[in-house]
Formats: sequence, C-alpha cells, structure tokens
Amino acid sequence: MRQAFSASKPSPSGRDKGRRKGAAEQLLTDQALSLRARLHGALALGLTKSDGHGAKKWQSTDAGIQSHVLKAVAAFVGSLSNEALRLAPVKESISDILLALEGILKTHNVSVLIQAADVSLRLFSSIGNSVRQYPILEMVSSLSCQLSADQLRIAVPCASALTCILNSLVTARTSTQAEIWEALEKTNAVASVISALQNYTHDVHPLNYLTEMISLLRSILWIWPSSRYHVWSNCNLMAKLAQYCLSAETTVAAKILKLYAALALCGNGVMVLLKDEELIPKICDLMGKSHPSVTRIEALKLCQVLLRSPRGCNQLITSHYHPIVQGIINAMSEIDEKSLVTEGCRTALLALRYHGNHHRCFWSNSIDEVLYKILAGSCSSEHQTHEMLCHGELFNKDSKDIMNIDPYVWDILGYLSVHCNNEYLSVRKRKNNFLQALISCACSLATDITQKNSSTKFSKEELEPALRAILMMLLSPSQYIFSEASSKFLEVVLPLGDECMNILLSSLESNVIRNLTASFDCAKIMNNLMNLACLVIVQSNHSLNKRSVVGVLSTTIKECLHNRLYITRSNNASHLHFCFDGVSCCYLAEEWEGENVILFYGLVVLYNVLRRVSLVCIHCEKNLDGGIVCHDCREYYNEGLIRVLEHALGQNLSPGPKSYIAHILSLFGLCGFPSKLGAKMRSALCDNELVDLELLLADSEPLSAHAAILSVRCSKLLPSGKSLVHDVKTTYEGSRRSLYHVRMSDRVDSHALKKILEYAYAGFVTVDADTVKPVKTLAKYCHLKSLQEMLQREQPRWSSDCPRYDLTAAVEPAEHSFSDIILEAQSNEKMECHHGSCELSTPHVHSHKIVLSMTCDYLRALFQSGMHESFAEAIRVPVRWGALDKLVQWFYKGELPRIAPDCRWKNMNAEEQLSHLKPYVELSSLAEFWFLEGVKEESLEVVAACLNSSTNASLEFIGFAANLGQWDLVEAAIGSVAHLYPRLRDSGQLEQLDEDVLNMLRAEYVRYSQHRGGSY
Repeated sequence: MRQAFSASKPSPSGRDKGRRKGAAEQLLTDQALSLRARLHGALALGLTKSDGHGAKKWQSTDAGIQSHVLKAVAAFVGSLSNEALRLAPVKESISDILLALEGILKTHNVSVLIQAADVSLRLFSSIGNSVRQYPILEMVSSLSCQLSADQLRIAVPCASALTCILNSLVTARTSTQAEIWEALEKTNAVASVISALQNYTHDVHPLNYLTEMISLLRSILWIWPSSRYHVWSNCNLMAKLAQYCLSAETTVAAKILKLYAALALCGNGVMVLLKDEELIPKICDLMGKSHPSVTRIEALKLCQVLLRSPRGCNQLITSHYHPIVQGIINAMSEIDEKSLVTEGCRTALLALRYHGNHHRCFWSNSIDEVLYKILAGSCSSEHQTHEMLCHGELFNKDSKDIMNIDPYVWDILGYLSVHCNNEYLSVRKRKNNFLQALISCACSLATDITQKNSSTKFSKEELEPALRAILMMLLSPSQYIFSEASSKFLEVVLPLGDECMNILLSSLESNVIRNLTASFDCAKIMNNLMNLACLVIVQSNHSLNKRSVVGVLSTTIKECLHNRLYITRSNNASHLHFCFDGVSCCYLAEEWEGENVILFYGLVVLYNVLRRVSLVCIHCEKNLDGGIVCHDCREYYNEGLIRVLEHALGQNLSPGPKSYIAHILSLFGLCGFPSKLGAKMRSALCDNELVDLELLLADSEPLSAHAAILSVRCSKLLPSGKSLVHDVKTTYEGSRRSLYHVRMSDRVDSHALKKILEYAYAGFVTVDADTVKPVKTLAKYCHLKSLQEMLQREQPRWSSDCPRYDLTAAVEPAEHSFSDIILEAQSNEKMECHHGSCELSTPHVHSHKIVLSMTCDYLRALFQSGMHESFAEAIRVPVRWGALDKLVQWFYKGELPRIAPDCRWKNMNAEEQLSHLKPYVELSSLAEFWFLEGVKEESLEVVAACLNSSTNASLEFIGFAANLGQWDLVEAAIGSVAHLYPRLRDSGQLEQLDEDVLNMLRAEYVRYSQHRGGSY
C-alpha cells in the first residue's frame, strides 16, 4: 500500500512543472485566459488523437466547426503580447493551433480557406522568429499548396504567411532548411510564384499580389541556392521583373531590388543582371537623392552583391562608374542617416578593392573629405574636429562616442591609398588637408597599438582596420601618401626606439616558436606581423637581428603553409559580415591577400626584411649585394624554406601570397612562376627542334627560337612582319622550312637575352648577381613587367594577377603568319594549326586564330616515331570536334578546360551532360597512345567533380567510357551512383550495362552499404 501510494504521488519534477505552468497562467490577463479557454473548447471539436492515443491530428471537415475554430484562434492570437508568447501554456496552445490550421487549409471550401489564410498570416506575423520553436513542416506544405489558388484573397495571405516563416529560417540548422526546401519542391512553390509574377497585370490584379509574391520569391532565393537557376534562366520572367523595376512605383522597385540581390548570390545570376543595359542605369538612379532612403539602401545593397567578384566589379564599374560613385558619395555624405552612411561605406569598400578609373572619380568627388566628416561626425565643431584630427587626438575620446562606422573608413582609406597614384591626387588640386588629417589620425591610433601601457583601450575590431590602412598606405604607389604615412608613423613610433620592434619580435617568437601547447593566439600573431611590416618598411636601417627575424618568419610561414596557423580577416573584423548572410552559389570569391592573412603578412615582412639588407655569406664572408645567396650559405637562409616557397607557388593560393612568394624567391635569383607547360617550353628552347627564328647578335653566336612562342610571350623581340627576313633551310629528312632572321641591337647582352628567352619560354628563370642589371634593362624594353618588378625589388602591386604561362595570352598578330599544319577531327571538321596559330575550319563556325606551339609532347612523339603523318600537312586526330577543341586548349594552357559543376550543370538533362563529358573520355583514351602526360588525370578530375555534383548522366557515361576501355573513369562514375543501385535495379535501368560493369556496380554498392551501416 505504501509503495502504491508513493507511486501515485507526482514526482518533484512534475510538481515543479505544474507549479511553473500555474505561475505562467497567472501572467495572462483575464481576457487572454478566457479566450484561451474558448480556443481549446473549439479545438476539442476537431482536434483529436488518432485511435484515442498518439499524436494529435485535425479530423473535422465540417465548415461550421472550422470557421468557429478560426474565429477563436484569431481572437486568442490578437490578445497576446510579446511577453505572453514566451509562456509555456501559450506555446502549447500555438502548437495545437498549427495542427488545426494544417488540416483546415486542406479544405475545398473557399470561404473557409480565405478565413484560414488570414488567420495564418495573423499568427505568423505575431510569433515572429519564435516560429522555429514549433514543428512547421506540414504548415509550410499547406500554405505552399495555396500559392496557385485562383482566389487572390487566399494566395496573397498564404504567400505573406510563408514569407514570415521563411525569413525566420535564414540562420536555422542546415537539416531544418533541407526539410523545408523538400516541402517547397514537392508543392511546386517556386513554379507557382514564377507563374504568378509572369501572369501579373495591374489592370486585373491588386498591387499587393505582386509585392507579396516578390517578397516570397526573394526569401526563397536568399536561403536556397538551387532555386535561383529557375529564375535567372527564365528570360520571360527576367524581362517582366525588369519591366516592373523600370516602370512601377518606388515601393515595388525596392522589393525587386531585394529580389535581385538574392538572385545575385548566384554568380550566373549576376552576369544575367549585368547584361540588362536598361536595368543598371535604373539601379544607379535609385541610389540618387530624389528617392526615399529605404529605396537607396536597397539599391546600394544590390550593388554590393554585384561588386563581389572581379568580373562583376569590372563589368559594372567600367561602364557605369560615374553614377555609381556619385550615388555612393551621396549616401556616405548623409551624416544624419546612419543606415544610409553604413550602406554607402560598404558599397565603396567593395568597389575600391580593384583598381580602375572609378578611383579617380572617387578622388574628384572629395572622398577624403567625406571620410573625414564621417570619422569626426560626433565632434562638437568643425574647428575642434580638425584640430583633434591633425594632432591625432580624435581617438582619445571616450570609446562610447566612437561611431562603429570607423572600421569602414579605415578600410576605404587603405584601398584608396594602395590603388592611388599622383595623377589621382592631382584632381584634388593639392587640397590634401583632409587626407593629411586622416593619415595623422590613423598613425595616432598606431601609437596605442604599439605601446605596452596605453591609457586608451580599443577592441581588436577597432585597431585591426586602422593598422591595415597604415600598411596599405606604406605600400601605396603614390609618393605623396607614402611620404605622409611614413613621416607620421615615424613620429609616433620613434619615441619608442628599438624597444618596440624587439617587443613585437619577442612576442611573435614566443607565440610561434616557443609555444609548447601549439594553441596559437592567431589574432595576436597577425597583429604583431602587421606592426612589424609597417616598422620594417619605414625604418630601412632597423637594428633587428637579421638571422633571428628570418628564422622566426620562416617558421611562421611554414606553419601557415601546413595549416597550423590560420585566421581569416573576417575572424577579426566583424564589420565585414554584411549583406551576404544568404548562401552564395556558383561563385568563388577570392581576396587578393587570401583567406589566411597571417601567411600574407608574414610574407610581406619577410620580403621587406630581405630586400633591405646586404646578405653576407657566413662561410666565405662574401658581400652578396645582389641578394643572391651562394650555395654554401643557403642552409643559413634555410634551404628548406626556399623549397617550401617554390612548392607553394604551385599550390592553390591567392594572388597576393603568390606574388610575395615570387618576389622573395627573386631575391635568391629565382624569378617567375614555374608551371608544367613552362617546363615543356623550356625543353623546346634547349632542344632547338622546329626552330624557325634566329636572333643575330654582335658579340656572340645567333640564338635560335620559335617565332610562334615569341609572338605571344615576348613580341617586342620581333620586328613587324614586313621587316622579317627569311630564307629556306633544309631540315628534318628533307623537309624545307622558312628560317627568319632578326638582328638585335649592339647594346643587347647575349647572356641577358638568353635569360629573357628562358623567361619567355618557361615563365621562370634563374638570374645571378652578375646579370641582374642587363636582364632588368632588357626586361623593361620587352615589357616583361613582372620580371622587371622582381629584379627592381619593387613591392608587388596590390590586386595584381600572378602571371600565368599561357600561350593563348594573345591572338596571333595579323602581321605575322607561321602556317604549319592542320588537325582534323573524326567529323571532318578541321583546325588549321600554324607554327604560330590554329584556324578553325568548319561549315558552321567562323574561322579564328589562336597560338599553338608545335613542340608539345604529342607531336614530338609523332616525329620521333616516324609515323607516316609526321610531316603531312594535315594530321587526322581520332577524336570528335569537342575533344579536339579541348586538346588544342591543353596545348595552349597546359591544362584542360574545366566544367563548372554549378547550377547550370545541375539543371542540364542527361543528354546535355553526356555531350559535355564524352570529350574527356575520348581525350583520356587518346592520351594512352599520344603520350599526353597528365591528360588522363585531368580528365578524371573533371568527370569526378561533375558526376559527384549531379548523377543525371552517370549510367550513360559508364557505358560510353567502358566501350573505350577507360576504367578509371568508369570507376569514378560508378562511385557516384553506387548509393542508387537498388532503385536503378528495380527500375530496369541497369539492363543497358554489360555484366562486368554490373559486377563492379554491385561490389561498390556493397562497400557503400557496409560503410554506411546498411545492408544489401
């Protein structure tokens, strides 16, 4: 009896729960309690548990009961405050309401559906982001089904309610978003919305029908990348949207701008938008002062998305930079409207990352004065502000007075500086007081960064952008900015003496080398490196122990390259987290500095340390002024580091780190960017096979070369076509070939010319100390700018691209013609391959010319094997046209063209995908017979990436590849569809495969099942 009595008592947790529930109910007003009781009485009429137990479900189909419940829901929801929504009893009621609405929205009674749609909108508008606390999957499906309703009074509120739900899911778990997207796909939500927008006419439909559908589509596009293809690929829809944006009222235009911004998260969508010649001027117009702030802000946000990539930025800025710059400047000048200023700064930040004429336009619109006023916006008077800025005292204010817009100011100033030249500043007519004040203010902030005991406390998010701006000013090509920044920076750090640099180096050493836990303080390391970079640049006679600093930097860089030291800028700069909280797709963004900024700053410091010192061999004590380290003392400068950096040049690094690595190696005489194709071209230069050009020198024997290669890689060595002198020379078993002669100037050094030829062929050359000066002179004459900059020990230009060894860098000059051979595909389409060009000859395609070296491996194999076709005018290539086209591109670039597995690819049907993949199978087969080194491996990479992204064409591809005996490709394709084996088997789709391939597929499925814990 005692045990039974004890068991019947509520547990302590049960008592607590009941007590909390009672307390929560007491917080509700009498009216809310009354309405809740009425609600549950109504819900009891239709909400029951299946078979008397289990989950609740709406059962009633009676229109009267449904209407009664909806009225009770509306009254209850209308009585709730924000505080009440957090109470447990209210949450329980809302869960029951959702179950009722899910069922009622499935009715066919129009009047009830209208009522249910309105109540749904009222509910989700009330509960806001707390909607994620409830199971809403079925509700999403129910609302989505009504989007295509003929009754607008049903479709519009359902669309609005769905928008409320989706907007709360932007930061939801990936699994939750995937479930919701599946529900939207099953109910054809995107198709319904697109149909609504395409069929909208203002004479028939109310304006809110258009705006609500636009808002819903925007929410879908923002979260789910796979939805964007169906919008930007729909020409009719895009034309309609552009029409609405161009002709509709401002409120509609603002909503369409938001839709465009979501669409532009897809790289393909960006290019579609930029092709509309009427749309971009409209966007620029909507940034203007005559429009409401909300519209201007949306126009700026759209520009931000369009400006993310170099390609988008170039296309947008090149043609429309004046109105865009004007719109940005106007927004940044609205000091009283902080949101507008913020979006203006964000847009400027993206536009200024790349050099171009828009920089001049920014300066001519007094961008320095605008930045000055933003920075000093909270000061009491202009005179006081100016005095404080000029004396570097602005940041001695209470930190709570500092606008959080300041990081944008420093970043903008940095980009303006690093892309500025003296010509840009001339448009300011020497009115540089504002610029001087900004530089002074930034350098004053650096004082607080470098001093050990600073009275002013700043967060890392405030300090990092200012210090970065100083570094970029010190790297500026503008002598004025560099001089001002150098002098101001020295003013604030000189009182600290050598102690500052030694403290920074000690801190860096203790963090990187003496760290026993390997738990690095990456933010502190980054900060130390930025400070060191600034100090090393401005103090050419610094007293650092060269051996020590090189050793510490070498270790730091190695740790970065092995991914043990890693930090992105955005980790340390929250102001960069804007506009792109949506998921990007079909787009690869790349900052010039790269993602790992520790690596970048470490390379900057190392380069500036090494280029300012005379290296002395510790063995022979020879002064190596040219920066070339002898073989004996290379170990001191760490032969390992040099090898690591050489290896890093071939890795997938961003242009900034690659440029600095190349400049560091150039100090050791290793100049350029090695590549596989360059190595092949180097062997062609050394072997002298198929040469058709002699460079005649006064002081040595003639140098042989290939006119085709020089016409692309170093055309300044060739005179005009009319000036070329040639004779006919008998070579190669009786074949007759033209040999051109070019007489060089008497001032050309033969050793320097050999180095220039080597660089032109290979893209990489070793230059010893004795030949630096003549090679540098000749490189300048030949317009080999990258080589010239490395030999002159100049800083890499910010945002410059790394030179690639690429024979398609230029179309063959019309004045030169080096006709040699024709390649024919199986389809009888032809490529006329000249010794310097390749001409497409087909009935359906216009001819064009591109450069082709005839010294590639496959032709060498032909010539050396004595094949009959070796000296024929035409060589029949056993592939179709698509493969032949890619083969020629491989000749030019040293790599096969890739298929981007983006949304365009994923939405192709199986036949279209197969047509793109077949050429890689043919090339893989050809590579076995023509000694095409690397082609099989590259073909496999392309195929694997595409089939892993989309399996539409996998089965057909397997059969095609198997017929050509390309089993590596077959295995890759099988791996992509192994998990689908049961479905494919049951549907009969596997009948087309032969038994050997079927056995491979079965075996792979067994391995897949075992790995995933499944069963056959």
